[in-house]
Amino acid sequence: MAKIFLDKAKAEYKQSFYKYIESYLAEGETSYYDKYKMALDNFHEYIKLLEKEGQGTDLPKDRVAQATFWSVDDNFHVLGVTRIRKQALEFGGNIGYDIAPAYRKKGYGSLILKLALIKAREMNLQKAIVTCEVDNIASKKSLRKIKASLLEVYIQRK
Repeated sequence: MAKIFLDKAKAEYKQSFYKYIESYLAEGETSYYDKYKMALDNFHEYIKLLEKEGQGTDLPKDRVAQATFWSVDDNFHVLGVTRIRKQALEFGGNIGYDIAPAYRKKGYGSLILKLALIKAREMNLQKAIVTCEVDNIASKKSLRKIKASLLEVYIQRK
C-alpha cells in the first residue's frame, strides 16, 4: 500500500483531482460528481470556497465550518476527500470522507479515518462522531477496524 497523507487542496493536485471527480461520473455516482463539479468549472474558485468553509466564512445557514483535506498518496494522486467539523452534523458527524471508486476495498478507508482522527486532535477535537449509512458495509468495516465505538444506528429516510 502506498504511503497516504492528508493535505489541503492545492493547485499541484489539480489534474489528479480532475481524474478523481471524473471517476465518480464513470461509475455513475452522480451525487459525488455533482458535489465536486465546481472544481472542473473553476478550480481556483473551488479552492477559495474550501478555504472559506474552513474558516466558517459566508456559510449558508444549514452549514457549519469544515476543514477539507485531500487524501493523497506518495505519487500525489488524490484518493479521497476528508472533511472535519468541530461542530457535528446530525447526519455527517464530525468527520466525513469519500474514496474514489478505484481505491475502494484496499484498506484505505481505515487508514484515512486514522489520519482524520489525528488531524481532528490537532484541531483540538478530542472525540469525533463519524456516521455512515446503514447499508454502507465498507464504512462499517473501516470503523470496526479502527475500533470505533458504536453509539447508535441512524436510518436516514429519503
